[in-house]
Amino acid sequence: MSARDLTQDSVPRSLFRLTAPMMIGVSSNIVVSMFEIAFIGQLGTQQLAAITFTFPLVMMLTSIALGIGIGTSSVIARGVGSGAGDDARRLGTHSLLLVAGATLALSAIGWATINPVFTALGATPEVLVHIHRYLDIYYPGVVLMTLTMVAGNVMRANGSANIPGLVMTLGALVNLVLNPILIFGWFGLPRMELAGAATASVVTRAGTAAVLLYYVARGNMVLVRAVTNGFLDSCRRILHVGLPAMATQLIGPVSAAVVTRLLAGHGEVVVAGYGVATRVESVAVMLLFALSGSIGPFIGQNWGAKRPERVAEGLRVSYQFCIAWGIVAALPMIFFGRTIAGWIDHSPTVVDTAAFYLAVVPWSYGLWGILMMTSASFNALGKPIPSTILSFTRMFLLYIPLALLLNGIFGYQGIFVATAVSNALMGILGFLWFRRAFPLHAR
Repeated sequence: MSARDLTQDSVPRSLFRLTAPMMIGVSSNIVVSMFEIAFIGQLGTQQLAAITFTFPLVMMLTSIALGIGIGTSSVIARGVGSGAGDDARRLGTHSLLLVAGATLALSAIGWATINPVFTALGATPEVLVHIHRYLDIYYPGVVLMTLTMVAGNVMRANGSANIPGLVMTLGALVNLVLNPILIFGWFGLPRMELAGAATASVVTRAGTAAVLLYYVARGNMVLVRAVTNGFLDSCRRILHVGLPAMATQLIGPVSAAVVTRLLAGHGEVVVAGYGVATRVESVAVMLLFALSGSIGPFIGQNWGAKRPERVAEGLRVSYQFCIAWGIVAALPMIFFGRTIAGWIDHSPTVVDTAAFYLAVVPWSYGLWGILMMTSASFNALGKPIPSTILSFTRMFLLYIPLALLLNGIFGYQGIFVATAVSNALMGILGFLWFRRAFPLHAR
């Protein structure tokens, strides 16, 4: 299972081979998360609100791993494309050590600050009890999740996407089986509720991390014999792209925390409705997430091999797909969003909140996808700062000010309108910026 060359085959076929396995893995995890939120919805609105409150903090820890994974993918893919195999393997080894150390420290800090953080976000004491039941188990297992993510990035940067996709899919199926058993206490087991959801996630991640690390080692994608040799230099190179990418990824959770705090002012049922809507949305845009994870290795290898014409064609194909899929994914969300939300929770306010979100925000999916591709492309080319600027501008100069303004005028519905407007405007800006920075895109 050696590195796959992404510089020779047809561009659409190369992207399909990278994206299809990842899409299956991403979609299976997203579908499982949908079932999980449905199971939690059966426990009650407080539990649903609690899991929604945890989203920003869980996303922050995930963002650390994503940033390191993006930096890893960028330097490894360019190294593989230029033929520097040993260097790529050393970087793979050190990326795994880096993410393990970082997330162990951060998850410990997160666990120690649960009460002040979630109280500041607007969680009531009753909801805080449920948050503890989830995060007291979830936080210690974060390192397993991040190792899984970075190991998958190492494999995709080497052109090997099938194994990560398959492992993600099998892990999702195991999680799906464990969730109701542990949440509701089937087969004589104790009823664990949110603690059961967290336990299912940790058990699944332990298995997927072990399997992916085995395949990374078996595929000769790491240098086990030189674990610490050149570690600091590798960290510098990974974090050259990884730190700005991390900052870019962290901007989303920080803004999500601000938005969650705004929504908490309208009651925990509105927070719960927002949680339902964003889980449904994740299903609608799963292909865009998968493609954004694939375009980086493709661009990195072709840029390293000095094939700019393939980079240009890859971006053109990706942008066209984003617009087409944005329309296809939005239509069912607009027409059936209320029905889908009703499957998860029967509270009229929860359903109304989710239905409004799913009637407004999906119109921006296509341009949001273009923003994802643009950010991934900048990172792949070793130019992470534009991605950070785009994310910072989207969240802090456009989205949050607009959300504050429209929340004051229209209530929580105004926050959702601000989401759609921000996605659309920044997608256009990202497209124009990349085309100007790399004129090859305009050919």
